[in-house]
Amino acid sequence: MKRKTISVLLMCAMTTAMLAGCVKPSADNGNSEAEQNEDSNKITIMSQDATYGDAFEEYIAKAEKATGLEIETVACPTNTDDRQAKITTILSSGDDSVDIITINDEMMSAFKNTGYLESLQDTVMTEDIMAQFPEKYMKDMTMVGENVYSVPCFMDILAFWVDEEKMANAELESIKTKEDFEKYVKANSGDGKYGYGDAWEKTYVFNSIGTFVNLFGGDYYDWTNPKTQEAVKFMYDMMKDGETPLAQMADQYDPMMQKFFDGDYASIFMYVGSIQTFVNSGKFGPDKQHIAPMPTFENKTAYMSTWGYVLNSASKNKAAAQKFLEYAASEQGELDYTAMSSRLPARSDVLNSEELATMNLSGLDDIKEYVNETELLARPMAPQAMEFISEMGSLFQQYVSDEMSLEEFCEKAQNSVDTYIEK
Repeated sequence: MKRKTISVLLMCAMTTAMLAGCVKPSADNGNSEAEQNEDSNKITIMSQDATYGDAFEEYIAKAEKATGLEIETVACPTNTDDRQAKITTILSSGDDSVDIITINDEMMSAFKNTGYLESLQDTVMTEDIMAQFPEKYMKDMTMVGENVYSVPCFMDILAFWVDEEKMANAELESIKTKEDFEKYVKANSGDGKYGYGDAWEKTYVFNSIGTFVNLFGGDYYDWTNPKTQEAVKFMYDMMKDGETPLAQMADQYDPMMQKFFDGDYASIFMYVGSIQTFVNSGKFGPDKQHIAPMPTFENKTAYMSTWGYVLNSASKNKAAAQKFLEYAASEQGELDYTAMSSRLPARSDVLNSEELATMNLSGLDDIKEYVNETELLARPMAPQAMEFISEMGSLFQQYVSDEMSLEEFCEKAQNSVDTYIEK
């Protein structure tokens, strides 16, 4: 599940910690020369992947064999708020007990400007390695200037899903254009059914608003842009025309997917990382419910996200940690991670490799088409990510509920952007 609410109290604590981080912690974050154990062969990794159990232990064993390192692992807290608080405390305090940590896009947005993370472009994410990762995503999400701060573990893509059995209702063989999308949605709406379904809960609808803004050629950071405005009006009009339900304002992804499986929705946007849920539904298949190419409105774009390895700038074992990160960024490292997790490799060459094809991942060919034919973009994030996401979602809910006009919504959305996004 991609969106999880983080409490305002926690985000305030994060903000305080990051403001305090303007003065580097006592461990001299960002200084590679500080108290380095150059001969160290041991590192500690804090990872959310400990939940994979024996498969994770096998992955770590492969990493140790490939690098010659002795790797200790520490599990991240499974609760979102606890995990965010724990990682924030480690990094902001200059704690050197953990060398490498796995973080998501929201945490990357919060940490990459603080000095808490060691830059990797000169040691790990060199030009030839960077060329294998999605360029636009890497620039927008993992970089500050020329500095790179993450080795992505895997990628996830917010894809378009359709019900092939409902194509005949619209007399379509595929959905390639905005006009095709509208025809399909209209043909499959009525009698309590909807041509398009979504998750419009205020911390989830962020993904869908951004998806339509990108498809229309708008700019999520510019709500004076007519194309940005057109995108949210399109969503509003679908609701008013009975093609998507207002009741989905209470829904997150689980109920949205269930309604798709039940045949109440003819299409949705959903992350490909949840593909096993579709397989388990018994409705997945090329002649049933499946990933479809993203239609082209003005643009053909899709959001991607990752979890990535970052190097604690307070680490005293940077040389050893870099050996692991080099492995993680390598073709074999990504294949080993996929074997452990069944998640998609972030490197395009590995995604298209013969080795990956032998793993028989569900939907792989459809996902490859996204990587090869669709512009993959990072989601718009702020240092206070969940506050920004929640505020924008709340404003959108007020707009589609007719509590404010489109003009008022766009004005307030721009105020939110100006408040949370660094200039």
